[in-house]
Amino acid sequence: MQEGGDSAYRVRSLRGGISPPRRFGFAACLPALAAACAFAFCGCEGVHRARMAQRDSAAAASGEASAVGSAAVDVNGFGLEKLVAFAVTNRPEAVAAELAARDARLALKQLAADAPVLSDGGIWHAPHLSVSGGYEASSETARHPENLEANTRGGASAGLSLDLLLWDWGRYDASAKAQAERVIAAELELADVRNSVFEEVSSAYFTLMEKDSLLEVAFTNEFEYAEHLRRAEDRLKAGEAIGLDVLRARMDLSRARQNTVAASNDVAVAFVQFMRSLGIDCSPDRRDGVFAARESPLLAAVRGFPDTSFDAASAFALAMADSPAICTRRARLRAAIADVDYAVADLKPSLNASVSLRWTDPVWLWNWGVNGVQSLFLGRRKQLALERAVVAMQIAGSGLAQTERDIMRDIEIAVAERDNAREAMASAASSIRQAAENLRTVERQYGLGDVSRIEFADSVTGYVDALGGWISAFYRGQRAEAAIFPLVGQSPVFAEETVLEDER
Repeated sequence: MQEGGDSAYRVRSLRGGISPPRRFGFAACLPALAAACAFAFCGCEGVHRARMAQRDSAAAASGEASAVGSAAVDVNGFGLEKLVAFAVTNRPEAVAAELAARDARLALKQLAADAPVLSDGGIWHAPHLSVSGGYEASSETARHPENLEANTRGGASAGLSLDLLLWDWGRYDASAKAQAERVIAAELELADVRNSVFEEVSSAYFTLMEKDSLLEVAFTNEFEYAEHLRRAEDRLKAGEAIGLDVLRARMDLSRARQNTVAASNDVAVAFVQFMRSLGIDCSPDRRDGVFAARESPLLAAVRGFPDTSFDAASAFALAMADSPAICTRRARLRAAIADVDYAVADLKPSLNASVSLRWTDPVWLWNWGVNGVQSLFLGRRKQLALERAVVAMQIAGSGLAQTERDIMRDIEIAVAERDNAREAMASAASSIRQAAENLRTVERQYGLGDVSRIEFADSVTGYVDALGGWISAFYRGQRAEAAIFPLVGQSPVFAEETVLEDER
């Protein structure tokens, strides 16, 4: 097949001028004037909206305003579901993905302007109508050579031309199909971004809840060692202990306080990350006015989702049907397949028709024509375009396969993390009961002098570790549940509740 260029498929219309002669009535111009006014109004409205959007972006583009919002925000009392909804409307990447989806839809509408008459694009988009007008004048030599004066003769002219692409051998159909798939891909990418925001907010939320609880664990640890020091000092005064016991108790309390400071720093870091997941710029010292810590976070854990029960194989089967990441890749692959169809159709000719009507005072002229064009040689440009389209299609196919493997890996990790967290919770709950009973027993015996400082310290450490282990396992499981929903392509099921201490 011979090659040709895009420009060869467009036949230049004979743009003559058409204007009414001087005897042409004004009433006959009314339809044209009405149409011109309507187009001018639409154009003015579009320009006005564009200028408004331009002004909104000008401050950030010039550096006069920061793109990071600093307004005071209060999300106290918000549950996880409401926090996710807030982040979806506040995060810049979610807004950008929504605008990208809108742009893809507009591109599909814009593509209809290239539709031939004999296509699904519709006859209302196919005509390309243009109007022109002007005035021309020329000089004329004086009749007598001794007369150096000259005069000019000129006249007005106007024209109306209509160009129609009758048939393009499938170019538009292939382009429209490819763009329709890109619209689907953009919508799926928007869903994927929203899922990512959901997962990030959920993970940061549960991490903050975990760090708050672990800070309470550190306070509990510090309190126990403070009590230990008080008792050691009392026993020293009563002559029942030696100074070394008091010194060791003070060292234990010092380490406990260091752990409390570290836990407090972890809370500050977790809060900043949580605020960033919401798209809020906030420092930890403003936390109480934005998202205050819950009361008694150690006694009541926060659950966000019900327990899921499917295994990795079942989850992957759901993901193959509904995962936005996989469905996006499939849409991109279908678009690449349609691009191959376009490259093949672009090797074929095109068929155009044109009509023009001109008026050059005082003469009326008109003409029409039908043209078919097939380019013969353009340096193999179109052949190479076809080859590149095939390569792009193969790349899209490879990307789909890679995404499927990545999703399968992530599902296996999330499901394993969920199951391990449940096992760790059950083990930690049993350890908490045993450690609490052991601590109470050792405290009584330590007061009587029946156990050593080392046994007391071991009992405190065992109890604190059991508390921290359950808290970490619980919120690790919640983060795993939050990761599973986006992977399988299901909407998150929120079941927010408080898990009390006696329910563990």
